[in-house]
This record gives sequence, C-alpha cells and structure tokens, in this order.
Amino acid sequence: MDAFQGSLFAAPAGRYARVALNTPVRREFAYHIPEHAEPVEAGCRVKVSFGRRPIIGVVVAIDDAPPKGVPVERIKDIEACLDATPLLNKSLLRLSRAIADDAYCSWGQALAAMLPAALRSDRSRRTIVTVELVHALSEKEFETLEMKFPKQAKAVAYLRQAAGPMEVREFCNRTGLSKSPLTTLHKKEWVKFGNKTAVIDPFAGRELVRDTPPQLTEAQQNCVAAINKSIDAKHHQDFLMYGITGSGKTEVYLHALDRCLAKGRGGIVLVPEISLTPQTVARFRARSGDVAVLHSGLTDAERHDQWLAIREGKLRVVIGARSALFAPVPNLGIIIVDEEHESTYKQESTPRYQAREVARERARLESAVCVLGSATPSLESWQAAIDSPDMQLLYLCDRVAGGSLPPVKLVDMRTEKAEGGQWLVMSSQLKFGLKKILEKKEQAILFLNQRGFSPAWYCRPCGKTISCETCDVALTYHRWRKKALCHYCLKEESMPQCCPTCGHKVEMIGVGTERVEDSVQRAFPGARILRMDRDTMLRRESYEQALKDFGDGKYDILLGTQMVAKGLDFPKVTLVGVLNADTALHQPDFRSSERCFNLIAQVAGRAGRSSLGGEVIVQTWMPDHPALLTASKHDYDKFSVVELQERKDFGYPPFGDVLRISFESQHQQRAIAMANEAYEALKAVVPGGFGQTTEYLGPAPPPIERLRGKYRRQLLLKTNRQQLLLLRPTLYKLAEQQGIVVDPL
Repeated sequence: MDAFQGSLFAAPAGRYARVALNTPVRREFAYHIPEHAEPVEAGCRVKVSFGRRPIIGVVVAIDDAPPKGVPVERIKDIEACLDATPLLNKSLLRLSRAIADDAYCSWGQALAAMLPAALRSDRSRRTIVTVELVHALSEKEFETLEMKFPKQAKAVAYLRQAAGPMEVREFCNRTGLSKSPLTTLHKKEWVKFGNKTAVIDPFAGRELVRDTPPQLTEAQQNCVAAINKSIDAKHHQDFLMYGITGSGKTEVYLHALDRCLAKGRGGIVLVPEISLTPQTVARFRARSGDVAVLHSGLTDAERHDQWLAIREGKLRVVIGARSALFAPVPNLGIIIVDEEHESTYKQESTPRYQAREVARERARLESAVCVLGSATPSLESWQAAIDSPDMQLLYLCDRVAGGSLPPVKLVDMRTEKAEGGQWLVMSSQLKFGLKKILEKKEQAILFLNQRGFSPAWYCRPCGKTISCETCDVALTYHRWRKKALCHYCLKEESMPQCCPTCGHKVEMIGVGTERVEDSVQRAFPGARILRMDRDTMLRRESYEQALKDFGDGKYDILLGTQMVAKGLDFPKVTLVGVLNADTALHQPDFRSSERCFNLIAQVAGRAGRSSLGGEVIVQTWMPDHPALLTASKHDYDKFSVVELQERKDFGYPPFGDVLRISFESQHQQRAIAMANEAYEALKAVVPGGFGQTTEYLGPAPPPIERLRGKYRRQLLLKTNRQQLLLLRPTLYKLAEQQGIVVDPL
C-alpha cells in the first residue's frame, strides 16, 4: 500500500512540486517552486492556480526536474507555501494514498478529509457568531408569524428548543434555513446576535479530578500484559478484545494508554457517537490528564485549535469520533477503536472509508498497537482474529461488578392489543416493568431508532402516504414543530387533514420518540422523562448536560435513538426497553441480521451494571428470528458461526468483496443510461463476463429512488480480491469521468 519509494520525503532539493488537489481527478499536478515560496516540503499546503481559480493543495513529492513530456513554460508557479513545516508526516501521506486507492477517489480528496475545515482553506481563526431568542412569543404571536412568515416561525420554534445562544452556522445547517429570517427577527428585536472566539481548551474552567486505578481482574491483567508487550517492543500488533458489556474494557484501554504515555508516545481513542464522548473524555482525563477532543460537534475554529495543539505535542491523547483517526499525534503508540462493530465508523461521503480498517493500517505505518474492542465484534474482525496471525484475540468474559448479563424477554407484539384503536406503543410487560422501576426509584432506558411523533401519514381508502416532493420518502410528523419534515432534504410542510388524492381523512401511523414520550407521560404522569434525539440535542453542550442530569438522578427514564444504545454506564438503570427491534431486519442489507443482533446485545448491556440487577424487554413482530433468539440468550458464538457460514456460502464479506456503484441525475433517463453504460464497461473487463467469480445485481433503483430532487440508480458487484484488481482501473475511470460513487460495503 506504500505510495512512495526512494528519497521522496527527503529535504527538497528540486524546483518542482507534485501537488494533490481536492478534485475528483485522480492524478497530481506539477508546479514550479519559485524562490519566494520556499521552503516547500512534502506534507505542506500550498496555494496554486488551477484553471482560473486559486485553490489549496497538499504537496506529496518534490522533483528535481519537470515531468516528462510537459513543456516547462506551461508549468505554473506555486503562489505561496502556507506552512513553515509539513502539516502531514510520511505515515499520514502514505495513509491518505491508501485511502484514495481503496475508496476510489483522488489523493487530494483523501488528504482533504484528514485536515480540519479551517486548514482546507486560507482562512485564519474566525469569530463565531451566535444567535439567541430574547422575545417570548405568545401563542397568538407565533400563530400569526407562522401564517405570514413561515421561515421566521420555523426559526423561532427551533431557537425555543435551543434554550440559549447557538452558533448561526450550526443553526443554518440543522434547519436548512439561511441567515435571512434571523436578520429580520433581529430587526424586530426578537433575537440577538453575539460573538465569541473559539478556545483551544474546551475544558477551560473545569477542574481536573484525578482518580485511582481499580484493582484489575485476572482477565483484565492478561489483556493489559499482552498489549503492553507489543507497546514495549514498539512492534505493530492488532488486537481484538472481545469483552461482554460491563467487563471492564475501558479500564484495559486506560492501562495500555498509560504505558504508551510512560514510553513517551501518544494515543488515539475512537468512539462511535458524539454522545459517548463526554463520559469517555471524563474517564480518560481523570487518569491521563488533559486530552484533545475532535468531533463534528466542535466549531471549525475549535477543531483547528485542537488539531494544532495535537500537532505541536501539547496534547498527546486524542478522543473523538471517526475523523479523530487522522489527528497528527507525534510518535503515535496506540489506536483504540471502542465499539468497533458500529456502522458509524463507515464514512458515507467521499472518501468512503471504514475507520476500523484505516486504524489498523495507520497503526502498521506507525509501528503502533491497534486495539479493537466490542461485546459484539464485527464479523470481519472476528474472522480475522480467528484466521489471521495479524490479529490477536483477547477475552473478557465476566462483568467486573459481578453478576451475569440481564435476562432478555422477547415480547410478541402480534399478541398485544391496542387500546381504543390507537397505535400500540408499549406492551403490557413494558408498562409493568416501568411501573416497578418507578416504585423502586430506579432508572430505565427506552430505545427507538425513529425520531419525531409519527413516521408517516396514511390514507386508508386509497393507500397513499404523504411524501416529500423532492425525495421518495414519507414525511415524518414532528409535533413540537407542528410540521411534517423530510429527514433527508429537511423540507417542511404543514400536514393536510385530508388526502390530496382522494380527499379522505389521513391518519398517523408508526411511532417516533415524541410519540413514545407522550405515551409514557400519559401512562405515568409523575415520571421524569429525558428525551435524547436530534430534535432535543440542539446545542453542543446538550449531550454532556443530558447525560450528567440522568446520571445525577434528575430523570427516571432516558428515551432516545441510537445515541442511548451503546457505551453508556449508569448503575441505577435496571430496565431497558427496545420498542421496535425489527427495524434493522427490514433493511435490504446483507448485514441486517448482524446489526439487529448487535443492537439488542448492546442495548441489553446498559442494564444490570450494578448489584441492583436488571432486565431487558424487547418488543418485536418477529420473535422467532435467529438474530433475536441468539441475542436474547447473549450467545454471540452461536450467532457468529451461523452468520459466517451463510456469508461464506454466498461470498459476502469477509469472504468476498461487495461494491455499490451509485449513479444520480436530475433526469431519470440520464441516471438509467449512466448505469447501463457503466455496467457494460465493467462487464467487458471481466474475463468471460459476469458469472461465477463476479456477480452483479442491477442496475436497479435503490430503496429511495429519488433523493433531494435527483434520480438514482445503483449496481451491486460481488467479487473476489483477484477480480477486483482487474476492475479497479475501470472503476477509477468511471468515478473520475462520470462522477459516479463507488462504495465498498
């Protein structure tokens, strides 16, 4: 995977730089280095002219001579070098090239993903503009505003929920509105703008409270000893730590990181969700001191400052979501990927990489240790640990606090009866369980991966749903906004009382977190309910404050989407309820069973983490599904054996490669034509055409055929590594020339 040979990274002695630009073009561009731009080295950012516009690129190599066949007079000068020393070292440059090759994008696109937004442009640190609602509108005022100026009303409704100042840029991104409604509201003196400067330390003003490491169990000691052996030897080694929920994986991480720091090396800790960051950061700060935090919840200026502090060696421990993997930690010694099975580690925009695999590659390039941890390892990692000498398997089979995993009850919703013809939210068993925990003053977590009040509005006589005009999806009703919202394009509409097709009355179907909150509150009026989803976690501090409040006992029930399903540790939680366990099983995805199993197992792990014990209630319409049955018994071994055999029989990962090739256009026929042309081009490359070694599905419409006004087609290729190497040049060409998306699944 090495992209460089020889003296490519030596001090620049020549006058020409190869520059990777953030464009789809899969090649580097030669520029002359004038004296005023020196010094220029590989890994530095430079400002150059590309066509008629200035652009920021990254130097990937220095040459003593111009490229062959290119007239010297046609080679442009570098306008300016933006860095006195390289921003990216050898390992990160090599890593970016490997990502570009595996993700079917250009080197410049991969490099852009590694840098904070502020460093992808020639911007200095900026002042952050905030906005805050200062006028308490009456209901009559709001109704009048909604009728005359719906965008202003939308802005007011959102700021009401924020309950404090929020960044204007964040507001625009979340609402889909421009700044214009805010400007008008400011003239009315209903909102006020403010300014603040980003700070390097997001923990400024917070006391650093150290803790004392607990006594390790024998299993934890064995894991730490194995990891420390590789750290001491400065030897690259991958570990898969399979530990049941509550077995003390985090404590193993902390001990391994301490050993790295003692050896003068740094570390990166990846978590799958921003919501997990506060708890993880608190534990690592208490043990390791000051840490850096990198995730999408920070402003561009804050990410920039954190990134530079890491690069300068001021902060040697980095905690964050997927993008934290690219933090420029000097002398990197360990990369920890917590909950490594999570789908959120897969980047869904260019470059489309799997952070788990990129972490292993970066660890190899840096002679560092990579630790993957999970109670439900991905089947790819599990198979690698079983078969490959490159991955060592570590076990944590018992809970640190003692006791066993909580019992899981599968409730067959087909036998439950709704009251008064209403859509059934809670089963009788879940209601009884909530009643018990409220009486005993304990806590519960309810999980439903669907926000809003109702996922769809349905006309029973004609069978139509109220759908988005630009996306082929049903609109979700959000009661707090009194609007129906498209969760893809963020378009809002007032919900009609009657079907626009036949005129009959429409009805709400399905359940979202808002509806669950309403139902639970009606059933238990005295219950203190905390809802965590994108609609309530509006401010960057919301996650941390919400989890702190729940941990302090200010709420009885924590209700939320996927952000409450993993990694959280609350001793007083004795009941976990999963309201619709079947959602993942209905997805057209070969990983649907695995994701369903992981969800149940992970959510179940939030209960019974103390001497109080606990139970898990899973509501399902498919109680006999193998994934649900094995998850209810906490039997990962049985699930993995059956699922891996099925994957092997059909050639799915980890026993084969699957690529999704996507096409989109504002014109349906153009999307179809692009897909057909690509199919024929790929078929011509495969010896003997598609058949035994390379299979295809499509071209066909994806589950959502039209998204944000564009029509889509997709082609699925299932092949092996040897055939994939034959297909790659054609895929690279299609991605560059036609703008198609190639996504390794």
